[in-house]
Amino acid sequence: MAKVDGPLMSMTATGTYGGTLTFARRKGVNVVRQRVTPANPQTANQMIARNRLSTGGVLQRWVNATTQKQSGETLTDKALLTAAAPSNSTWNAYLVQAITGAGGTTYSAAQVAWAALTAPQKTAWNDAAAARTPAINAAAQRAEGGASTTDLTAGNVFWLLEYGLASVGLAASPTATPTVYA
Repeated sequence: MAKVDGPLMSMTATGTYGGTLTFARRKGVNVVRQRVTPANPQTANQMIARNRLSTGGVLQRWVNATTQKQSGETLTDKALLTAAAPSNSTWNAYLVQAITGAGGTTYSAAQVAWAALTAPQKTAWNDAAAARTPAINAAAQRAEGGASTTDLTAGNVFWLLEYGLASVGLAASPTATPTVYA
């Protein structure tokens, strides 16, 4: 991105000129770049990635809002994540990294393990998610082309949190019995 002084014979310029150049201010500096029309193909793989991030957003909101701690822990999940995050990362970025894994491997493995649970076990996880303060929400999901599809249940989202925390050593691996928070 080019820095410019006095763009278009003025002190500042913003917007697109001639459909090819976009002028803006970035961190207090006038810049100009080629205009790019964003694409949103909504392919199956792109929607899978977006669904993972959507789930991460639900979990970030819950972890940030709760003061509950895992049974036997002295710190909240947020404090655990903050302490464990690399120095160049924030707790919430570390959380999303923990639940997704490289190339989505952790997320996929967690979903396979979730599918192996029985219906009563899944109900127990859903009930446990609803009992959290605040309650853990379901995560909206989209199919190829952006069409709505079945949302992840709150219990599934809670399972993904615990699986992700376990993948980075901040919790025990989830079992058929939901993790206790107080």
